[in-house]
Amino acid sequence: MNQEESKTRVLIVDDEAQMRFYLMTLVKSLGFEPILTKDGVQGLAELKRVKPSAIILDIMMPNKGGARFYQEFLQEPDWQDVPVVFFSGVDRNAFFHYIKMLNIKEKHNIPEPEYYVAKDADPEYLKTVVKECIKK
Repeated sequence: MNQEESKTRVLIVDDEAQMRFYLMTLVKSLGFEPILTKDGVQGLAELKRVKPSAIILDIMMPNKGGARFYQEFLQEPDWQDVPVVFFSGVDRNAFFHYIKMLNIKEKHNIPEPEYYVAKDADPEYLKTVVKECIKK
């Protein structure tokens, strides 16, 4: 495996340019390589190109939001071991309720995400969560 293949990459999916910059800086400070995309459509396309070690995913985005991205992501067997950190301004309980409502209509049950961090969280906490999910 060459050095390029062994890099720890983190896919960042967020529609806000300032948030992508913030997350890029945070990921780089951990020694990881950020891959930036601005919505779920670009994020899924990037997943087909390169498999990251983790994904930081916003919920509210145009074109394809985080919930739909997550739903499609879960149906691809090659991505099952990639951890997803939801990073959003949406209240955690409201989002988990939304997932439950989607599950009433969907054929494939969408599990609640293991990692959920509010956008106003302390950066050190987000770093800890990203490092933890990559270690698993």
